[in-house]
Amino acid sequence: MNTTKIHIIARDLLAELKRVGTVSLLQQAMQALQQHISQPQQPNHQQQLSSHLTNLYNRLEASPIDDYSPAWRDAMVELGVNEEFGSKLETKIKEIFERNQITLQTALEELTKIHKKISDTESNLTGLVNGLEYFGVGEDILTENECEVGVIVPRSYVHDNMKAFGAELVELEKTLLVFSELATGQREPLRIRQISSSELSVFLQYLPEVGACVAIAVERIVALYKQLLEIKKLKKELVAQKVPEDQLTGIDTHAASIVSPALDKLATELLEKYGSHLDQSRKNEVSIEVRHSLNKLANRIDRGFNIELRVSPIEEEEASDEEETAEEDATKEAIKQIIKSGSKINHLEQTGEPVLFLPEKEEDTEK
Repeated sequence: MNTTKIHIIARDLLAELKRVGTVSLLQQAMQALQQHISQPQQPNHQQQLSSHLTNLYNRLEASPIDDYSPAWRDAMVELGVNEEFGSKLETKIKEIFERNQITLQTALEELTKIHKKISDTESNLTGLVNGLEYFGVGEDILTENECEVGVIVPRSYVHDNMKAFGAELVELEKTLLVFSELATGQREPLRIRQISSSELSVFLQYLPEVGACVAIAVERIVALYKQLLEIKKLKKELVAQKVPEDQLTGIDTHAASIVSPALDKLATELLEKYGSHLDQSRKNEVSIEVRHSLNKLANRIDRGFNIELRVSPIEEEEASDEEETAEEDATKEAIKQIIKSGSKINHLEQTGEPVLFLPEKEEDTEK
């Protein structure tokens, strides 16, 4: 993770700690718990404890941290703060009280450790942000109408091999270029915004219109992948119930049968939505390439790749008598689509062995 991304993430995390008031609310809860332990016969202490915890939980449940992209979540893990925000912290605190309903002193000790850790985090994030600002290290902020597509490549996929990683970047370019032509009619070379080596990540600069096309494709693939994971989970549960193997073959057949038709349908929808500017002969060629690229994207998501999208938010403008141009309206719609799809993509959790095995070479699809 490079310094400009660390800067913007650290600032965001610090702002979230202040918004929630995590340190002060934990302190208030600890004081109420201590008083309840010292004076268990006084019901108001328990009521105060419950009130402080409820207030904390409500603020944590509204945390935007839970919608962080995979790259930003990885950065939190690197910083060692991934359990100090949002739903993870809420779950952690609730588990403390569930385990220690009788031994409240133990609960207080565990809560004290969490409070100290988060207090130290707030202090160090403040120092980090101030230090980066002092040395003039900027933040990775997207400019107006700028979209970023990030691809996180698992190290295991390329075996930490430079040549293999380079070859994969070439494949990614081939995979993503077609969406540029589909959305704009042009195949502009992909421009790199950032590269990270902690996880092998490349962040590409896109127009929002192209980003929206990629976002729809990835969102639908992720939804399909989740559907297959549910089928896989169902089969695992049936195996645990000792259902005979010969009665489970239909599950695998069904899972395999839904993938290709779903990607065919997606390719057709993308052509209908974005390909009106293409002449018929070129549309047929692009259609084949889009289907080919969808296979590649699906296989990579299946093997642990993460694809994430960021876009500059729509700036609120004062009311004007001037109508927006068609181009401006299209850009705004694209930004809305990226934000909508991105929130769904970010919540993918890959587990277990691959469930998709799709052909990637054009000649494979013709056999």
